[in-house]
Amino acid sequence: MDNFANPSYDRITGEAIWSSISFGSYPQTEVKGSSLVAEIKEAEYDENGDALADGIKYRRISKDDTEFAGYFGDSHFRYFKWEKINWRVLWNDGTTLFVMPDKGIDCKAYNDAIISITWEECTMRKWLNNDFYNMAFSRDEQKAIITSKVQNGPVPKYMSGNGNNTEDKLYLLSIPELRNPAYGFWEEKMYWEHKKDKKLNRRMKPSDYAHARGAAICTRKDTAALVTKASIGNCSWWLRSRCSNTNYGAEVNASGGIFSVGYYTRIFENAVVPVMHLDLKELPDILK
Repeated sequence: MDNFANPSYDRITGEAIWSSISFGSYPQTEVKGSSLVAEIKEAEYDENGDALADGIKYRRISKDDTEFAGYFGDSHFRYFKWEKINWRVLWNDGTTLFVMPDKGIDCKAYNDAIISITWEECTMRKWLNNDFYNMAFSRDEQKAIITSKVQNGPVPKYMSGNGNNTEDKLYLLSIPELRNPAYGFWEEKMYWEHKKDKKLNRRMKPSDYAHARGAAICTRKDTAALVTKASIGNCSWWLRSRCSNTNYGAEVNASGGIFSVGYYTRIFENAVVPVMHLDLKELPDILK
């Protein structure tokens, strides 16, 4: 599939240009106002909070379904439309696609307890490779998702290691991967770099669903702490790397910077931005 080009850069702005693929589906856009018709509110929702209305799938959640209820508001229920997930192509090696969503897709703690924990053992890894995997992808789509050998070695200046290497269908980016210019996160010196904002391509906005579930959005009043107005509307999102204190997990903050000392792994307000590898041979029939 020649249309899945590798990342390039706008030489004026420094912004990464990613090709994309629509694959899998997940609750994303909130249905509200005049769009929230009786057929949606009165549909028969199952134990997962999902229902069909006029052939379209919706998810209904309450405060009890959030990681952190601080952004949920006073509504008894909120409703979200299931939509195809848009993935950025970080790398196409001719056989597989390495991809990540173009928004924070959900909100989840790195681990359910504040303890010293590795990627191998954390509850985020279990959730991604079980709950999320089975929720977001059909059986045919799952056939295209490759089980990857994930390297969890040391990150200079941050940590001595992050436990054993793992085999995962879905995982989070590491600090070195987030600094790889081949993936669209340019960090190494380029001849036009000095005029550009290095953090630009790491900034991420959450879906409506992720925000309602607890992912914080940077607002104007937060900009003093986060330095730049470019942070407004963005969220923080997890990396799989650990930092200097092993109770902390690394994250990308709203300005696009790597938070070097990390956050408590039980923090509720970070978005989840998974990555995975897709087998190109399995995709043609799925994408028809």
